[in-house]
Amino acid sequence: MTQLNGPVMRIKRELNEIMQNPPPNCSAEMYKEDLFHWKAIIMGPSGTAYEGGIFKLDIRFPGAYPFRPPQIRFITRIYHCNVDSRGVICLDVLNERWSPVMNIAKVLLSIWVLIGECNPNDPLVMGIADQYKCNRREHDKVARYWTKRFAMPKPKASSKAEQELMQSNAQEPDKSDQVSDQVSSQASAQLSNEASAQVSTQELEQALEPLSLQSVPEQHEEASELNQNQAQTQNQAQDQQEPETTVSSGTGSDAATVNPNRSEL
Repeated sequence: MTQLNGPVMRIKRELNEIMQNPPPNCSAEMYKEDLFHWKAIIMGPSGTAYEGGIFKLDIRFPGAYPFRPPQIRFITRIYHCNVDSRGVICLDVLNERWSPVMNIAKVLLSIWVLIGECNPNDPLVMGIADQYKCNRREHDKVARYWTKRFAMPKPKASSKAEQELMQSNAQEPDKSDQVSDQVSSQASAQLSNEASAQVSTQELEQALEPLSLQSVPEQHEEASELNQNQAQTQNQAQDQQEPETTVSSGTGSDAATVNPNRSEL
């Protein structure tokens, strides 16, 4: 325990410093309350194929720290000639150029610079280094694809409260649809009632129309019969009241009245 007092004090001091004043585009924190195990994040440098990426790193301190360098590797996959498939980093300050005066903040800044400025002359992956030298456009295209696939933030799963809220919002349109359906059904029922009333009225008018048409000739016949009876009555009255005809003979002043109904003797 006495041998670990030096590393513990050094790591605690660096942790406090990096928490209070983190380096640009970098952050680090203790992992699962283990002082010798940290997790770090480095943002992809802007203007490079790694822009927008969030790269996670694993940091482990040896018992002889700071006299021996920490072991740092990428957790996030990255298409880089100085980082192999296991996440091991080829960086001189993590190997022969390590010094006890170095600290984690400076190492993270060096890794951030390495991401944007590859070193194809000291690679871990020869194929990527050759592509970087010979076909930089294709290299950047593949690196950008890897960044988008592995380092871009994924949409977080919604919490239970958010899911319930989304479900309630999804059910509200159903309720409004039910209300609108009820209103439309009532309106259609009212329209159907009005239509049926109009149909019944039309049917009634159609049923009464023949009767009205039949009653008109009957009225004409009754009027004609009445007119004939009145004419006959008038004729009989005229026959009874016809005046006697006066017959005058020659030039004489005496005139003889002749009744045409009287027979001559």
